[in-house]
Amino acid sequence: MDKYNHKKIVKPGIILLGFIALVTQVVLLREFLTFFNGNELVIGIILANWMLLTGFGAYISRFINNKNRIHWILILLGLLAFLPTISVLALHIFWYTFFLPGMMAGIVHVFYYSLIILSPFCIISGILFTLFAKEESLMFKKNKIGDVYAWESLGSLIGGIILNFLLIWIFSTFQSLFLIMILATIVTAVLCIKTRHYYTSGIFIFIALVYSFLFLENNLDQKVRELAFPGQTVTYSSDSPFGLFAITQQDGQINYYENNILMAASGDIISKEESVHFAMVQHNNPEHILVLSGIISGITDEIIEYPVNSIDYVDVNPEIIKMAKRNFNADSYKMLNLIEKDALRFLKKNQKKYDVVLINLPKPSTIQLNRYYTLEFFQLLKKNLNEEAVISLSVPSGANYMSDEAREFLSIIYTTLKSEFENVLILPANEDFLLASDAPLTYKIAETVEEKNIPTEYVNTYYFDDELLLIRNQQIMEQIDIEVPLNRDFSPVFYQSQIKLWMSRFNIKYWIPAVLILLLSGFFFIKAGTLYKGVYAAGFAGTSIEIVLLLAFQVVFGYVYAVVGIIIMIFMGGLAYGSYYVPKYFKKIDKKLFSNLLLCISLFAFMLPVIFILLKNIEIYDVIIIIIFTILLSVISILTGAMFSVASKISSNDYGIVASNAYGLDLLGAATGALLFTIYLIPLLGFGWSVVIAGIFNLALAIVVAKK
Repeated sequence: MDKYNHKKIVKPGIILLGFIALVTQVVLLREFLTFFNGNELVIGIILANWMLLTGFGAYISRFINNKNRIHWILILLGLLAFLPTISVLALHIFWYTFFLPGMMAGIVHVFYYSLIILSPFCIISGILFTLFAKEESLMFKKNKIGDVYAWESLGSLIGGIILNFLLIWIFSTFQSLFLIMILATIVTAVLCIKTRHYYTSGIFIFIALVYSFLFLENNLDQKVRELAFPGQTVTYSSDSPFGLFAITQQDGQINYYENNILMAASGDIISKEESVHFAMVQHNNPEHILVLSGIISGITDEIIEYPVNSIDYVDVNPEIIKMAKRNFNADSYKMLNLIEKDALRFLKKNQKKYDVVLINLPKPSTIQLNRYYTLEFFQLLKKNLNEEAVISLSVPSGANYMSDEAREFLSIIYTTLKSEFENVLILPANEDFLLASDAPLTYKIAETVEEKNIPTEYVNTYYFDDELLLIRNQQIMEQIDIEVPLNRDFSPVFYQSQIKLWMSRFNIKYWIPAVLILLLSGFFFIKAGTLYKGVYAAGFAGTSIEIVLLLAFQVVFGYVYAVVGIIIMIFMGGLAYGSYYVPKYFKKIDKKLFSNLLLCISLFAFMLPVIFILLKNIEIYDVIIIIIFTILLSVISILTGAMFSVASKISSNDYGIVASNAYGLDLLGAATGALLFTIYLIPLLGFGWSVVIAGIFNLALAIVVAKK
């Protein structure tokens, strides 16, 4: 095959690989989060497994020396067209086959289950990258590994654009995967025909036609979703960019689910009344109420039992509001103002003062949710309150005698609230409710409800014992540790405590995963040559800084899905640009350039904490914040892409071995960074010091490379 025709095969093939990989990664990650606790720890484990398995595929492909590589490339590429759908189906079917309904998954389940499900796709993807890189380099008798890396990143960029701006907004999960299968099959079939592999092309077309028939005859999305709710009738379902939502009926009870997790049920009178009346009875004249999340439980029906004038409801997720409208009554709807905005952005521009704030957010299992439990948030909230205002929030109950992890968890939120409000009262009930105010607070909830003549079914003197509530309060207060650190935006210790509490339920020591990560990663790092150690360090820093920037963006700006999608795509574009174009700017590609690039990454990491401080303390326009984060992500992605390309060009081994080592170590470093940063460094050290560690690591490698 001549070079011209060869180029027409390899380039579209590697772009298609990047396209399929990005779309599959995002779709599978979203599906995994419907089964596992969707925090950064789980996301970190799944992404790390993805990169580890892809790196493993890249490593074993060095042993594939078959001369008919193009044919094998086309076979594997065609197989990838069908694997995304198979992987998602396997994810659901195996889960409901081997796990009991309602089972809480631990870190071990997350690791092994994701490892098994991701293995086929990721290993084949890694093999393909090395085969593409080797074939391209041999054909041109020149190192083209950096170019192949750039083309794959370009494919991921295209996949990100189509996914974020088309697929997840218009199509369901299996509809999106069906369209990807059709596109991938057509491209692969055309490539097969161009290389005269007609038989292979015919097989792929036949399989695609059979799949299309089965897909059109069966509503896979509906059948898969129904597996999650045995014995229930699904009356509403929505597969949107904001998550998977469903409403079911069972024996007359209406259940509301988000990502297969029960959010509220129509018959849960206890939770609904506690979340409203504990706080509302504390205020003598609650006229203006702010509610953050939780509206689908029907709490507005309880709020309007008081002489309120307005209820402002804030929820960043429009799907929640859609679901809630099905359960509004006419009276509560008249005084309700629905606000589809991030709560922090709303409060910064709000001019209204509130008497009671009811915070019904989920537990702070993510950095995103942690934003609503920080000192900075409480300070912002207080600016929007009247003098005797009361706020209420709840966390899962730690029982009367708590474990060390549960005690730390509750102590952090209590101490953070206490630093801003004169009075903080813990009321242990169905959950542990924390009330905060500068005015006096009372534990005599049922008695006060009766005095104010508020109609209730549960929170009253017939069912609710105020004295028992006081006794349980005293037992908990004896265990509170006021010496714990305060929870802050850029030092999310409350999130870290939540992760420790979750892991403690499975008898897993918090430090064990770190040791395992470092041992595995350290083994391959030590065996690697100096250049590949540098690639590892760049991959570690690139992914780590990307994660930190995305989380910092959430803290500073709020989680806006479209904007975050754009930033991720810009990162992929930066990788493509850095690996393809940056080396062309230099006349000499040598170890000195490689060392200088490591030094640039290090200096960039050292600069980030200063930028974080400025963003935190200076009021600037939203568009400027977006531009700043876009530039920062572009810089680190370009540097990371350039590092990979330069390392591959100055390596003197066989092209296949160079591609395998460089790609494998890059992914291994990225996987290690993803795990260590999400589990340990960010929660323990905060954003600033975490990136400093990445900078020190790259600085050390820059010095080592410079001395070689």
